[in-house]
Amino acid sequence: MRYFIYTLLVFFVIGCSQPGRHTPDSKVRKMVDSYLSELVDRQQIVGLAVAATRNDTVLYTGSFGFRSVSSREPMKPSYNFHWASVSKTFVATAILQLVEEEKINLDEKVITYIPYFKQKGDQYQEITIKQMLNHTSGISDVQDYQWDKPQNDDGAPERYVRSLEHDEMLFVPGRDWSYSNTAYEILGVVITNVSGMPFETYVKNNILEPLEMYHSSFIYPEIPDSLRVSGHVWAGKAIVSDVYPYNRIHAPSSTLNSNVIEMINYAKAHLHRGVYKDIQILADSSYYLLWTNSVNLTDKPAVGMSWFLNEYKGFKTVTHSGGDTGFRSFLLLVPEKNISVMVACNYELCQSRDIAHAVLDLVLGQEPGIVKRQIGIDFAEVLVKDGLEEAKSFYHDTEQDTTKRRYYLWKEDEGAMTYPGYLLLDQKVFRTAVEIFKFNLELHPDSPYAYAHLGIAYGRSGNRELAILNLRRAIELAPDEQYFKDELKEVEATLQDDVK
Repeated sequence: MRYFIYTLLVFFVIGCSQPGRHTPDSKVRKMVDSYLSELVDRQQIVGLAVAATRNDTVLYTGSFGFRSVSSREPMKPSYNFHWASVSKTFVATAILQLVEEEKINLDEKVITYIPYFKQKGDQYQEITIKQMLNHTSGISDVQDYQWDKPQNDDGAPERYVRSLEHDEMLFVPGRDWSYSNTAYEILGVVITNVSGMPFETYVKNNILEPLEMYHSSFIYPEIPDSLRVSGHVWAGKAIVSDVYPYNRIHAPSSTLNSNVIEMINYAKAHLHRGVYKDIQILADSSYYLLWTNSVNLTDKPAVGMSWFLNEYKGFKTVTHSGGDTGFRSFLLLVPEKNISVMVACNYELCQSRDIAHAVLDLVLGQEPGIVKRQIGIDFAEVLVKDGLEEAKSFYHDTEQDTTKRRYYLWKEDEGAMTYPGYLLLDQKVFRTAVEIFKFNLELHPDSPYAYAHLGIAYGRSGNRELAILNLRRAIELAPDEQYFKDELKEVEATLQDDVK
């Protein structure tokens, strides 16, 4: 009933809006508030904060849900979230500032600024600053963020960069595209070496404070307890994460802590091409670099300097998403319409990108898109509550019902089941994870990956015999897949250890 009333409200407002004219701000606020309230309730999102601006007017700020499922304290827009990879846009801003000061050249080799940076082979010597910013450097991604073992001293970033000397490059710099958090950790050290101050201090002095973001920081211990929120992971239901995603070696790629109110200032500065009130943090000319595609590789994303460049319903958008343990975020700019939308969530199942686009729809006076939920999540919850047969019935009934369109089915790539399965493995909920991967194999009986996923689940749950059986079947179906062989070798080694 609540969703039906909301839908009527949306159609009424959109129907009364004249083409080419803005929907009145007060109506936009009511529509966004109603939409998000219904969404949070239906998808059981733990906590959410959202803001939107148009033509320098703050159209909307709102928050829903809880700061923590433990305390049940209501969320506030002033609370600080971990923004994860949205942090990278601050790195790009800092680099462009130093380019304007002629302290950095985007086409210069990284080793010019960090002589001790190395990778296996000689190709690393050709990596440029620009290639690190647009993810064409060939540097591999971070495998373990070690949120549970953070390094917080001043020497941690340099130690991390020095530790990369044994890593292999993924490809010749500039020849391909692969998202790399590691490249941004290195860029943070470049900023430190060039500016003469720690990365976090440089950003605070040259971006955060000029934009009046006084409660924001890349150093989590600086955030007052009164502004902190807890991150939440899914283990059949939302639970508070055991770790907060903070480690100084990953500050440049990930550790911005801020709130949607202060992020409005950041968005306004970029929409005004570097100008905020009477302060200019970047020259107008720098936006040609920030927001012009610098990748130009077939079937690869369009990326400027960190920012992703897309189109949405005929408008060019400039965006960056963020996702780490217990948190999701999305920052969306539409420069030609002078619109910004920012979404922060303290729950890993939150579809922050889709929420941002739905809010943008409402700001544009259009019907919002449906924010879908991954069907495997609800399958697992039905499985735990009502048993396997009820869960299977739920899946097949939903698969046939095309009218709801509220779920990602991911039939082709098996994502519907594998994503929740691995989330449960991470939380050591082994029995449910195994049942999910067994059902995934029913859905995809000829897939080597379905066998491999099930084998991995058996292995982690301690059933090594069935792990070996399924991994061997995966290798029979895909003999060139080295990952399967590595997993099998690891399981067989642990089995031999047990025999000894």
